[in-house]
Amino acid sequence: MSPASPALAPGEIVLRGATRSFSLRADNAGTLKGLLLGRRVAGPAPVPALAGVDLHVAPGERLGLVGRNGAGKTSTLRVLAGIVPLQSGEVACGGTVVSLLEFAAGFSRDFSGRENIYLQGALHGLDRAGVEARLPEIIAFSELGEFIDIPVRTYSTGMFVRLGFSIVAHLAADILLIDEVLAVGDEAFQQKCLRRIGERIAAGTTVVLVSHDAAAIERGCERVVVLDSGRVMFDGPTDEALAFYRRLIGSEQGALLP
Repeated sequence: MSPASPALAPGEIVLRGATRSFSLRADNAGTLKGLLLGRRVAGPAPVPALAGVDLHVAPGERLGLVGRNGAGKTSTLRVLAGIVPLQSGEVACGGTVVSLLEFAAGFSRDFSGRENIYLQGALHGLDRAGVEARLPEIIAFSELGEFIDIPVRTYSTGMFVRLGFSIVAHLAADILLIDEVLAVGDEAFQQKCLRRIGERIAAGTTVVLVSHDAAAIERGCERVVVLDSGRVMFDGPTDEALAFYRRLIGSEQGALLP
């Protein structure tokens, strides 16, 4: 859960001139080459993840982010979630922000699935009673059965996704950030997740979804932002944005976005 801004309406998102780069230079000071040369060897220039991004998302809006690998999609979500700080610009989110950005983020691998539900609930500000009120629905939604009481270190990636999404889907949130997790697991559970997202949207939750699955973007989003090299290349209705993206990557075919 990321910090929220009291100046915005619940569910509103604002990025202004958002800039963030990451260095790929390896530190060779401790290597034999570094010791012999007595200096650091210059590496490649920092890679821009966000390069002056301006974005406004209204409360209750369904926004998709698409782009090639390294375009800045996940970095944008991490900035909105409060995980990665900006180097310049502004970011603000109104109300409570809940994110599902990595398969096993925040889980204790030695805890059972049930114990991790309590842990995640506490991390999101719920007391024990609040978790217990949601516990039966979370377990039922996950479809993990008896696996809910074994250590999560034995879980497959798909099982992590089931547990992680089930927890997030039952937390009160004004903004829900989701990154690629719907691409893992069986189709039936993916459809179940999309229906749950639809319920959250109907309740007024703002959803920002990153996915390479065009069908998921089309079903879940009314507006799409196309990112490339950390810049907004297109911002508009879903069908127009996906057509623009396919032209950008030179492909008009396929259900999956490369």
